[in-house]
Amino acid sequence: MQTVHVQGRAWERLAVALLLCAFFGICAAVAVTALQAAPSPLALLPLAIALGLSPMLARHLPRELDGLLRAHPVLSLLWLALAALTVARIAGVALFMADPLQPQLSAIWYDPFYVNHSCFSSYWKASELASAGAANIYDGAHYAGNEGRFKLDEYLYPPPFLILPQLAASLGAGFVAMRAAWFAVDAALVMAIMLAVCAWIGGAAGRRAALLLPAAWLALPTLITMQTGNFQLAAIALAMLAMLLFQRGRDEAGGAVMALALFKIFPGVLCAYLLFCKRWRALAWSIAFSLLYAALAYAMLGAQPFRDFVGYEMPRIASGEVWSWMQLEGLEAVVAINYSVPALVLKLKLFGVDGLEYRHLAAVALLWSVVVVALAWLAARRASACSRLELAAVWLGLLGLAAVRSPFVPDDYALFPALWLWCLLAAGQVRAAAHRFLRSAAFAVLWLAFAIVMPIGLVQPQHLPLLLAVSTASQLLALAFWLWPVLRRPAAQGSANTTASASPAAA
Repeated sequence: MQTVHVQGRAWERLAVALLLCAFFGICAAVAVTALQAAPSPLALLPLAIALGLSPMLARHLPRELDGLLRAHPVLSLLWLALAALTVARIAGVALFMADPLQPQLSAIWYDPFYVNHSCFSSYWKASELASAGAANIYDGAHYAGNEGRFKLDEYLYPPPFLILPQLAASLGAGFVAMRAAWFAVDAALVMAIMLAVCAWIGGAAGRRAALLLPAAWLALPTLITMQTGNFQLAAIALAMLAMLLFQRGRDEAGGAVMALALFKIFPGVLCAYLLFCKRWRALAWSIAFSLLYAALAYAMLGAQPFRDFVGYEMPRIASGEVWSWMQLEGLEAVVAINYSVPALVLKLKLFGVDGLEYRHLAAVALLWSVVVVALAWLAARRASACSRLELAAVWLGLLGLAAVRSPFVPDDYALFPALWLWCLLAAGQVRAAAHRFLRSAAFAVLWLAFAIVMPIGLVQPQHLPLLLAVSTASQLLALAFWLWPVLRRPAAQGSANTTASASPAAA
């Protein structure tokens, strides 16, 4: 009888394992489909294998999950419904990635802009241009056309980033196939790192954070950014993975991962954090691998992309010319959904504040850079007193604050670090705390504020005031939310879960 009772309590772990295996199995199925000349039943084999492995995975999940259905039946059933819906939504987007002729499966199927938008198109086109030895891969004239249904985006990244699409192109498949494969790798990588962060946090807080992850994946910013293929989510996840490796004393591996994240530039805020923590080896390995990737890109692509970047693109970035299109009449809706701190200048102008011009963006960007570096210094000073949950929250807060330093950060990928941070901070709430209902309600409202992406393809001029008000309120909430873990004093000082940032052995 005792054996039957124990086996019965394992159903919770099996359910979690099935959903996890379904998620990664869907990613694998999309990757297999992308690498085939045509869809076939073989693509379902990875999903079937993944689901078949779920009982094995269930045995390795925390035993604390056992009995949750009996102890908390309503919450358990709600979680199962949320997680199942998340997997279903991921499956729908995955099908759209495998077949762009199924727009009804898009994350926002009713918005023509997102249905026909692909950030990956810029990576793909720039990689093709660089391989062909084209003059100036940063010239916007190269990106005037389309890749199938998708309008080409302009390429704005440093040359070393092209290593990644070059590796994708080496598989010999076309744009549609590589768009799907990019999605599969991106989604699996980000989810795996999010789970790794929860495992590193450990304890009840780590388990709660892991169980809250479906809320981050069901939200539109995560789904849309995965669909469009922007590297932003992967950069944030890779930066977090690098910090975990540094905490474990694996500075060489952490440096290799951090250098990949630095393709997006803004994760450099964590390099400033490492500097202030006096983590010299971690910082040195990050710099060393950044130079190595640059040398590899130089060997693969030659000198021309580097000359184009230094001589053409960097002056345009410094002067703000790259973002000058935000001044154009008719693009007010795009300005409204811009979560960049410098772009608040343009938002205030739309609100009717006089005396503000586009030229003020550079001054605000410089000021915000100073603020973010100062916050990194403050976080480094307090790091030794932080619990693992608090450290992870601080890193995410710094990444979110640094990411919005760019003049243009649309709501879809701007809000992902807020959603991930929401999972950590919600998990850290003491269940027996006073005003528990009010705290839960506040976190529910915050999730709603971060989970919505405005359908700008449907915005009419009369909708602009409402769009501007809603997006600005959400932006300010996100800024406050990222500042919260960075500015608050560590609450877990002296606890068993405390780990000194300056001492990898403690992790």
